[in-house]
Amino acid sequence: MLYSITEQDKNLITQTYVEYKYRFTIMKKHQVMDSFESVISIGGYSIDAESDVRRTLSLTIYLPPNEKNIEERINSWMGLDFVFETGVYSIRDNDYIWYPCGTYLLTDGNTSYDATNNSVSISLGDSYVKFNGTRNGQIGGAPNIIIPAVNEDGTRNILRDILTTIVKQEGGIEDYVIDDIGEFYGMAANNEDYEEYRKNNPEWNTLPYDLEFSVGCLVSDEISGVTDLYPNIQKYFDVYNTFCCGMIPSCDNDPITLSNDFLQKILVATNSESTTYDIQNIKNVTEVFGMTYDIDRMSEICTSSENVYHIELEDYEKYGASDYIAFTANSDNIENMRFQINELDTIPIYYEYTTDPISPGTIKAGETHVLQYKNIDNVPRFNYLGQYQPHAICVLTNDDDDPVYTKQYFEEKYNCKNIVFRVEPESPFSVQKLGVVLDVKTGDVYDNIKSDSVAIENAIYDNIKTSSWNDIVTIETKFLPWADVHIKVEYQKQQDSEPHQYIIKSISHNLEGAATSSITMYRFHPLYYTYSVA
Repeated sequence: MLYSITEQDKNLITQTYVEYKYRFTIMKKHQVMDSFESVISIGGYSIDAESDVRRTLSLTIYLPPNEKNIEERINSWMGLDFVFETGVYSIRDNDYIWYPCGTYLLTDGNTSYDATNNSVSISLGDSYVKFNGTRNGQIGGAPNIIIPAVNEDGTRNILRDILTTIVKQEGGIEDYVIDDIGEFYGMAANNEDYEEYRKNNPEWNTLPYDLEFSVGCLVSDEISGVTDLYPNIQKYFDVYNTFCCGMIPSCDNDPITLSNDFLQKILVATNSESTTYDIQNIKNVTEVFGMTYDIDRMSEICTSSENVYHIELEDYEKYGASDYIAFTANSDNIENMRFQINELDTIPIYYEYTTDPISPGTIKAGETHVLQYKNIDNVPRFNYLGQYQPHAICVLTNDDDDPVYTKQYFEEKYNCKNIVFRVEPESPFSVQKLGVVLDVKTGDVYDNIKSDSVAIENAIYDNIKTSSWNDIVTIETKFLPWADVHIKVEYQKQQDSEPHQYIIKSISHNLEGAATSSITMYRFHPLYYTYSVA
């Protein structure tokens, strides 16, 4: 949850003279155990959208010259929460306005005592260090830990409920905001008809298969096991020490929080801008391979009559829930194609997660294709999954009508049917500008991908990360204690003729001496695109 930035907040930073004060309160749950104000020197204070430990900082605390039992005092801080706040002096109010800047714990091996200056230097990380092994997080009690997809009573486990249980029971967290997450088309940000999709696919937000972990795994392992099932999910602690989990915001409809005029006013110098391109990691063609299907039944012999494919399987007396059926087609499919095993009912073939019949020619003669049986609200269907392994290509192009880089070109080059074009007419990273720069994604979390549609989702998301998000500019401003990542701003680079929209990716505050903020932003592009598959 982001702090809501007001005009008053921005006006404080544009005062003729800006004065900051820092305060740490050391807490044990809701009880104050210790506090420091104006006896601290803060070095780095960073916020990184790409890290689960989103906030880190380092500081030096100057203790009174006659302070005794310093080691005992330091040891008493272990396991306690450091609540960090920044105050900005308001000339109008003749008082400090205080802003929350997160809650932290001491991290291992970074605490030192300097007897000469009677000071203590420490490093801290936000509360996610309780999950990832830095300051606890291991889980014991059983040789193998299994999170089942289906409970003993036959009900399926919902992803949000699983995450809530992990965070509360294993992580000991009381304050959390966990969104309903699941299949791509069930998410409101991805589909205008998400409610209809959820109605037609009631298991959209459930665990698709059992998750298994070894003894000694971390709380963060279990959380990632759930969130890595789908792309574009973030988990972190906000400035209020609330655990948050949900989609990375696309910012499509977000207002501009910080205007170009405001940012230009608070730049610390005329050369407070740098533009970087991570050339090595810029890719414009993303190829994703999912898991190889664990087929339940297979037939290489198929006949067809009108709009029905027919196969014969021994000892197959009824359609089984979620059965994976592979068959080699004897002809290209036509409109409203159906599928039949033995003498059972003929069942329509739909694109996955829809009630849309597959287009003519989707299934090719002589190729092996995979269907999955589903029965939703007592209406049976076969979902078309593709071939033996989910496979998708996403291409960044300046023009989807390019005569050279056509969908057919990529289909033939990579032997892939699922070709998606992301069109950015002005992108400097497109195939027209750089040629084809391929990025292949396979194994690890990609083995969770069980359909072409999810492979397409991942290809689009990864393509954005390795292309558009590399159009980066970093600016240095006065210290903005309320700034955060994933907010939309407007900025005109020194070499540009007009401002553009950016999303803040990371912030590195330097609070020694004149406090400043180094803000790294990537050029804003819509996170998801309407696309058609080749």
